[in-house]
Amino acid sequence: MAITRMKTLITLTAFVVAVLITTNYAALANEIPRISKEEAREMLDNPDVVFLDVRSGSDWRASQVKISGAVYEDYRNVETWAQKYDPEKTYILYCA
Repeated sequence: MAITRMKTLITLTAFVVAVLITTNYAALANEIPRISKEEAREMLDNPDVVFLDVRSGSDWRASQVKISGAVYEDYRNVETWAQKYDPEKTYILYCA
C-alpha cells in the first residue's frame, strides 16, 4: 500500500513539475521578441549581435548550413552557458 501511494505521489509531483515548466516556458516565449530571417540577415555584420545556434547536437553536426560566425551552444545547458555572455549585446538564438 505504501509503495502504491509513493508511486502516485511521484507521478503527481512529476505532472505538477511538467505543468509548471510548460507554463513558465509558454509565458517566457510570449516575452521574447521574434524576428524574421531578413531582419536577422541585416544584423550579421553587427559586432553587438551574437548568433547562437541551439539546434540539437546531431542536427547541428548533420547540417551543411551554418551561419558564419555563429556559436553552437547546447540548448539543454542554458544555465551553464548563458552567464558567460555579455548582457550588453543582442543575442539571436536559432534552431532551424
